[in-house]
Amino acid sequence: MLHIHFGTGRLGLGLIAPFFQTPESELYLLNRAISKGNPTGGTALGPGRRNELLRDNPDKQYVVQSPSSRHVVRYDGFFAYDAEDVEGVISSIMDRSDRKGRGVIVTASVLTAENYRPVVRALDAVCQAKEWSPGSVGPIFLVACENTVTAAEVFEHEGLADLITPEVRCHVTPVHALVDRMCVELEEDDSGKHPTVRACVEEYGSLKLHLAGADTEPLPSILDGSRVEFTRYVDVEKQIKSWLLNGAHWLIALRAFHAAGGDPGLKLNQYLKASPENKRFAETVLAEMSEGVGILLRNDPQYAGFVRDVDVDRYLAGAAKMILHRFSSTDDSLARILARFRAPSPDEFSTIEAFNERFAGRVDEPLMAYESAKGVIPPAASQSLFSLHRLVATHTYVNAGGH
Repeated sequence: MLHIHFGTGRLGLGLIAPFFQTPESELYLLNRAISKGNPTGGTALGPGRRNELLRDNPDKQYVVQSPSSRHVVRYDGFFAYDAEDVEGVISSIMDRSDRKGRGVIVTASVLTAENYRPVVRALDAVCQAKEWSPGSVGPIFLVACENTVTAAEVFEHEGLADLITPEVRCHVTPVHALVDRMCVELEEDDSGKHPTVRACVEEYGSLKLHLAGADTEPLPSILDGSRVEFTRYVDVEKQIKSWLLNGAHWLIALRAFHAAGGDPGLKLNQYLKASPENKRFAETVLAEMSEGVGILLRNDPQYAGFVRDVDVDRYLAGAAKMILHRFSSTDDSLARILARFRAPSPDEFSTIEAFNERFAGRVDEPLMAYESAKGVIPPAASQSLFSLHRLVATHTYVNAGGH
C-alpha cells in the first residue's frame, strides 16, 4: 500500500503517519514549503527546521516519544511543496512506488475543506496515473484526518469544484475518520547518528475509519497490520469525542487557567495532581458531561443505532475514566490546550467570538440536557463558565495578561 500524507505537524507525525503504517506499506510525507500560522499553537521546532530535518535525514526516520516508549517511524520520502509543483511531486512518487498496486491512501491533517486544494490536485495526479496504467494502481482513498472536516465535505465544497475532476469522482473513495490523540510538541532529536524530528505524544492513540459499503470493504485487508480500527459509527463516536473529551478538556483547562492566575505554562496534569479538590473537580465535570451526553444519545433518533448496539452507560463510563487518566498522565500545557483563547488584536479582532462559538459547540448541548433533566445547572461546569467570564473580564488570555 502507498500512503501519501499531507501535513507534518504534531498530529500528522504523532498519529496519522505511524497508525496507517503496515509492514508492507510505503510512506511519503508532504508539507507546504512555507507554512501558515497554526490556530492550535506553535511548536518548539519551527516549520522550516522541521522540513529540513525530514528532508535531510539520510535514514528517513523520525521519532514518536510517549511518556513510556520511543518509536521510530520510517518513511520513504519527504517533500516540501509549493502551490505550483504538487502534481510533479505526486508523479515522482507514483513513479517510485512499488506498492501502489495494493492501493493508494491519501491522508491530510488539514483543518478546513477550503485548504484542501493541493490535496485534491494530488488526487487528480494519482487518478491520472491510474488512467494511464489501470492495472498498476489499486483502489484510491481520501481520508481527512482532522475531526473538523470529512473527506465527503471536501468533495462537496464549492471552492474545490473546479479541481474535482470526473476521474477523481470516479476513482477516489472518500472515507470518514475519527482521530484521537494529544500530540503535544515537536522537538529536534539528537539522540541518533543524525538529527531528526521528535513528536511528543500521550500514550493513548486511536484512529478509526468508517466502513460504509462495498467501496470501503478493501480497507481492512489493505491496512492489515496497521493500528487503524474500523467502525460503522464514526459520526456518533466523533460527536461523543467532541462533547466528552474536547468539551471537558476546555472546561477543566479554563478553571485551571483561572486558578493559576493566567499562567499558560502550567501543565494540566500539574493542576490535577496539585490537590484532591482539583481531581474531584475534573471527575465531576466529566460525570456531568457524561450524563448530558447520555441523555442526548437516547433522545435523538439519529443515534438510535448506536444506542441499540452499544451499552451507552458502560461506554461513557469507560470513556470518562480513560479521559481523566489521559489528562492526568500527559504533560500538556494550558497554552496548547487553550491555544485559540487569544487576546483580540487589529489582525485578529474576533478571536474571543470564534473561541466562544467553538466552545459552545462542544459544551452547550450536554449541559443543557443535564439542566433540563435535573432542573439545575451543572455545578462543576458552571464554575468553568464563571472562570471564562472572569478571564475575559480581566483580559487574561494565553498570549496576554495573567501571571
